[in-house]
Amino acid sequence: MSANTPVTTGSKGLRGSPSRPPSISSFLNFFMPAQKLKSKTRAGSKEINVYDEPRSPFVRLSERAGLPPEYKNALRDQISLYNPAELRQNVGSAVLRLRQRLAKANLVKTQE
Repeated sequence: MSANTPVTTGSKGLRGSPSRPPSISSFLNFFMPAQKLKSKTRAGSKEINVYDEPRSPFVRLSERAGLPPEYKNALRDQISLYNPAELRQNVGSAVLRLRQRLAKANLVKTQE
């Protein structure tokens, strides 16, 4: 591959090869809510953590005040490409294939 050869980003402008979409990153970024730490205080030897409500990175980004409308529209267009149930199934099957490959190489024990 020469230095002038463009790097392909897969189908629909997304990272990854066209035959293998970026399932896990898309699932985590668009559909998997996570809590963010808001504050941490110490009372003696005990730490008290306060978290905000769980939201996905997609929701957090789309709620930002300074985000231009064209970026918000692009995000909405991108999320409409995904089916969360299908992404979850793809992630599960990829994990299963990985576990099988590791078990075949005797790197991880399987349940029997």
